[in-house]
Amino acid sequence: MNLIKKAAEDISKAKMGIALTGAGISTESGIPDFRSKDGLWSRYDINEYGHIDSFKKNPAKVWMMLREMISLMNAEPNPAHYALAELEKMGYIKAVITQNVDNLHQEAGSKNVIEFHGNFRRVVCMRCGKKKGVD
Repeated sequence: MNLIKKAAEDISKAKMGIALTGAGISTESGIPDFRSKDGLWSRYDINEYGHIDSFKKNPAKVWMMLREMISLMNAEPNPAHYALAELEKMGYIKAVITQNVDNLHQEAGSKNVIEFHGNFRRVVCMRCGKKKGVD
């Protein structure tokens, strides 16, 4: 049986489906992944930039790296994002759990998105906990 047909059959029989996504879904939208040989962590040491303690110690240094990630703001959802949004709309999946911070699932129309690493379009004040959108 064709793998796509098998997947469609399994999804249609499931009581509740959930999609798990990572960097691979957004690379078609022009967003580089973090861990490949050309990914963000190939240029920045994850231990220096990828932890809240690094930010607390030297926020300016981390903000410098984050400026490179501004390209995330211009990315647009690709067919995979739209397909998951449509599957949610049709009731085949109940949620998308993603490691991505790019907001593309929401822009494609997914409503129930759980963001494991947060969202690049929202920041949280470390003093008061207030959340603010970034545009």
